[in-house]
Amino acid sequence: MSAERFLDFNSKESSQRLLSPEDMQFFCEAIAKRAGIWLKPSKLELVQTRLRSRLMALSLESYEDYREHLKSISKDDPEWEAFTNLLTTNKTDFFREPAHFDFLIREILPKWLATNQSTFKVWSAASSTGEEAFTLAMILSRSLPPGRDFKILGTDIDTSVVAAASNAVYSQIKLPEIPLDYHADCIQKGRGQAQGWFRIRPELKEKVLFKPHNLMDRTAPGENVFDLVLCRNVLIYFAPETIEFVQKKIFSTVKPGGHLFIGHSESFQGFAHHWKGVAPSIFKKGS
Repeated sequence: MSAERFLDFNSKESSQRLLSPEDMQFFCEAIAKRAGIWLKPSKLELVQTRLRSRLMALSLESYEDYREHLKSISKDDPEWEAFTNLLTTNKTDFFREPAHFDFLIREILPKWLATNQSTFKVWSAASSTGEEAFTLAMILSRSLPPGRDFKILGTDIDTSVVAAASNAVYSQIKLPEIPLDYHADCIQKGRGQAQGWFRIRPELKEKVLFKPHNLMDRTAPGENVFDLVLCRNVLIYFAPETIEFVQKKIFSTVKPGGHLFIGHSESFQGFAHHWKGVAPSIFKKGS
């Protein structure tokens, strides 16, 4: 692409480069159908900015051209994966919303340790780049005694963040998110060409599996499998009917007596469900 064309592409005066209401409606309906994500009309600039790279990659002249391209391809075409990845939000941190982890240590684990179960199983249901799952790994590795183990499944619809999470390497900019007393046992700082990066220690990484999964899929990672599921800060992007579907799906995956954490800004108020609220944004499945 020539410099002149590149500049023209980014020109705010070129109306054909702007997202029309028809384009916006199509893209919003498409991402809602594929991922359950409900984008408001106010997100027009966000959609326009995130999809711009696909126009450039495919040498398309307008968002209308991209819309027609998506209409022309099969639902299994890799371009739909690229589209979905671009419109998925992946903001996350290590030890985010720490009250949940305090509850895990104080309330959930002591009761689980009183049982004869050998492996504590967790599903991080919107794992993004892996910080949540590895936070759990750090806490569980410290909290469980010899002879008791854990396994963590991290899933996300965005295949690019699943790949990043599986790599388990992060910029040292994120180090302040991890309490200092976890550093020695849980991370390794890079040297030489890896200066400025750190990785999760292999003995923790091997206990965490990441794979793509769409919460809109009817299938789940198993029935009565998990002691704990975290589905945090993703429900806020869903329409009410999608929230109802997802919470029912998660309910089927949790063992009797198991727990669900959702984001502090999220709620099941107004939904018919079988969860028992035990603390803010924390729910339990009856025994």
